[in-house]
Amino acid sequence: MKSDMFTKILLYCLLCSLITVAGCYIQIRGYSSPQARYERTVQLSKPMSVGTLFSARSNDGWISVTGGDITDCNVTATIIARADSDEKAKTIAEKTKLKLEQFGSKLTVKLEKPILMMNESVDVQFEAIVVKDCDVELSTDDGDITIENINGNIDIKTDDGSVSLARIAGDIKVRSNDGSIDVQEVNADARLQRDGWIDIQTDDGKVTLSRVVGNIKVRSNDGSTRIEDVTGDVNVQSDDGRITVVYSEDAGSVCNVSLVTDDAAIDFTAPANFSASAEVITDDGSINTDLPIKVTGKLGKSGIKGTIGTGEGRLYIKTDDGSIRIR
Repeated sequence: MKSDMFTKILLYCLLCSLITVAGCYIQIRGYSSPQARYERTVQLSKPMSVGTLFSARSNDGWISVTGGDITDCNVTATIIARADSDEKAKTIAEKTKLKLEQFGSKLTVKLEKPILMMNESVDVQFEAIVVKDCDVELSTDDGDITIENINGNIDIKTDDGSVSLARIAGDIKVRSNDGSIDVQEVNADARLQRDGWIDIQTDDGKVTLSRVVGNIKVRSNDGSTRIEDVTGDVNVQSDDGRITVVYSEDAGSVCNVSLVTDDAAIDFTAPANFSASAEVITDDGSINTDLPIKVTGKLGKSGIKGTIGTGEGRLYIKTDDGSIRIR
């Protein structure tokens, strides 16, 4: 009996020792956030001509580009380094190098970061003032992107960050994995006097566009899409998100519209004197229209096919689970 009791006490002591050692091991090997922070600012400048492609990439940090009536490209970069000591953070910031490089008609912000150890990080934020008659190409892994007052084409890629565009006169292409997208005051390719394209693709984010002259294409996996004061063709496809489209009072009466979502409502406000062949389908929801549709066919139990006006354009609206409203 005493032997059994002794054995139990010994096992208990060994177990406590193992827990203590394991706890110490976790504490020693665990990751802790860096406490020290060091920040420095770098100014870059280089002559820039009309028609140049301005390019910049930031792995971690926001990018802001503004067009102006200037002849130079001026970049202010803020480098923020973090480490477990002030000295290490300062060293990381000073070893982070930036320069403006010209390759033909392309002007690039080139960023070189040092090798980082555990508990070390560096973020670089760009603020650029460029010739407004240029094209812009930006990408970031984690950070917001803002572009204003550019008369050229825009190409953006971001893994995690919001995108804000305003006063653009060129084609727009945005690819985003996670973040809201807001586009305002766009006259797509006014330089070429043609209807340009705004092409947006997002995995998870709200899309908002307003005061847009040009054609719009949106692909969204998860997030609502709202388009207001538009004049051109609209094509929106969403796996899960409400779609709202409102045409401008200045829009022409003939346009091509395709609005498709798997699981949400669709609200469409047509231009004045709208003319289109129409297909409107919902598997589970109601269809309400203020516009007279001359019905020419029925699509099963949940859709209608017909003509609005003289049927010159095309209207296709479909949702698997949601109501449809046409105004």
